[in-house]
Amino acid sequence: MTDLLMTRRAVFSECGLYRYLLEHDFGGSGPVISLGMVNPSKADGQQNDPTMTKVDGFARRMGASKVIVWNKYALIDKDVKVLRSATDPIGPENDAHIAQAIKGADIHIVAWGPLSKLPKPLRARWRSVVDVLTEAGAAPMCWSMALDGQPRHPLMLAYATPLIPWVAPTHLGREA
Repeated sequence: MTDLLMTRRAVFSECGLYRYLLEHDFGGSGPVISLGMVNPSKADGQQNDPTMTKVDGFARRMGASKVIVWNKYALIDKDVKVLRSATDPIGPENDAHIAQAIKGADIHIVAWGPLSKLPKPLRARWRSVVDVLTEAGAAPMCWSMALDGQPRHPLMLAYATPLIPWVAPTHLGREA
């Protein structure tokens, strides 16, 4: 399947600072995947970045008809360290869009990587995202877990990495 057969759509905030959702529709009748990562980079409704190219590869291998990507932090920036100084790195409508992505999907994957890559003040956000996932009826899966129990990011994983259920770790302190 080529990119010519794929429809892309991105949902941005009116101010353009936040990307809430990125959908790649491959067509067909396969499952719809929702995928949660850390923060959006350059990918939009027109162009991919390396992460989205990898996500598309995973989705196609799973026979997906669509992948809907959301992020814990909707602020668009390639560098997660920029999130620390942002007034609102999450985005005012982000949790509603996460819930929408979950409710519109058959498979729910979390893949934001280890907490150590985030500035310390932002490491606890995953807990409120878990609440959104639970309220929306998600059964989170991941491709594997980092040492801290967080779901690994897909970029450096092999396509043969199997999906496994993800259960939120209970051993992390309050700031994590």
